[in-house]
Amino acid sequence: MKFTSSYLLAGGIAIAVAAWMLSDDIMMRMSSKAAIPADQQQSTKDETVARTAQQDRLFSVSAVIVKNQPIARTVRASGVSEAKFEMTVSSKADGQIIKIHAVEGTSIKAGDVIVRLDPGTLAEQIAAAMANLDVARKRLEVAKRLAKENFSAPLELAEREAAVANAVVALSQLKDQLADKVIVAPVSGHLENLHVEKGERVRRDTPTATILGLDTLSVRVAVPQTDIGLIKIGSDVKVTIAGSTEHQGVVTKISAKSNADTRTFDVVIDLANPQRKLRAGMSVEANINAGAIDGFAISPAHLSVADDGTLTAKIAVDNRVKVMPIEIVRSGAEKVFVSGLPDGAVLLTVGQGFLQGDALVSYRLVDDS
Repeated sequence: MKFTSSYLLAGGIAIAVAAWMLSDDIMMRMSSKAAIPADQQQSTKDETVARTAQQDRLFSVSAVIVKNQPIARTVRASGVSEAKFEMTVSSKADGQIIKIHAVEGTSIKAGDVIVRLDPGTLAEQIAAAMANLDVARKRLEVAKRLAKENFSAPLELAEREAAVANAVVALSQLKDQLADKVIVAPVSGHLENLHVEKGERVRRDTPTATILGLDTLSVRVAVPQTDIGLIKIGSDVKVTIAGSTEHQGVVTKISAKSNADTRTFDVVIDLANPQRKLRAGMSVEANINAGAIDGFAISPAHLSVADDGTLTAKIAVDNRVKVMPIEIVRSGAEKVFVSGLPDGAVLLTVGQGFLQGDALVSYRLVDDS
């Protein structure tokens, strides 16, 4: 019983000591608080609230330093391949076709005979005209000798000279008519079509054949009005034609008037085709060299679109977000190259989508190489 009373006494003493220490601490805090003027207490409270609000507004995102480098600009456009020329060869005379020399779908050279018409009696007429010319020349020679001896009047000499000239013209016309009975290729190319058959009678200006120029193809592509100013005559072009490899071409023509429906401009590209493996009417993708511009590689996920459709990126200036309009220079497999960002700018990347312009921001630089 005595043992239990000792424990109770010790416990009571411990509780009394703890109560004394607690009361002393409370009194000290109250005394300290009472020593601070009321206006300073309110100021401290305001600063704490402001600091907490600022910390709430600051949003930490990833960022990289912009390091621009020259980037080759290309204008992409699609279109179709065309023959350099498409020429229809027509008959220059009336007549019946007696022979077709050319084979449709093969190469043909300038001067090769395509179709031959029945010459009729032109050969006999030419022989007679040559005889008439020979007689007229002999009479002229006689008239000249007589004129030297004053046995011929000047009028007679003039008549003989006119007779020779007329005979020459008549003979030349007959030879031209005979030549017109033979239809030849005016240019070298690919004989795409024959429009006539042996035995058929044709009239003057009847189409007989179509020749395509395939040694050089004309690639016609449509370029948007926003990009047409970047292209120049002589610009290099990488052309990819469906089902074939990449080819090198050059811009030879830029339309000055846009298509009324699409508001695009036709750009013509010459493409060498010496083996004629490429054909007209094929789908084409062209990458036209538009020079170089300073640009920086960025993930498309780090871009934003303004209300007016403008592409933008966000940078940090004095810990505030600034929205910069940018332009895509070239697209890659995972990144796009953009222009419009100043060298050394802090480009906000991961997390930038949650920020608005002029918002406070904190960032951490990351290695984006």
